[in-house]
Amino acid sequence: MTTSTRDEISDEIARIIKELMPELEGEEITPESTFEDLGMDSLNRVDLLSGAESAFDIEVLDEQVANLVRVRDLTDLVAASRGV
Repeated sequence: MTTSTRDEISDEIARIIKELMPELEGEEITPESTFEDLGMDSLNRVDLLSGAESAFDIEVLDEQVANLVRVRDLTDLVAASRGV
């Protein structure tokens, strides 16, 4: 995937979340949404990280995972990994 802006990264992360959790379709997922507030359990989060790694061609290190609480946190990680 070619992504050039943080908004595009955030939108793609929201798309992945809605794909993993169809019950969120129609819900607004913002950069400030926490994964807990979205109802994501640990398995959903693992699937999200796997989807993000594939979509953005990045690797999320184990030590980075604990810092990923909000959509913005993952957006920032992807943006930094891609030099955005």
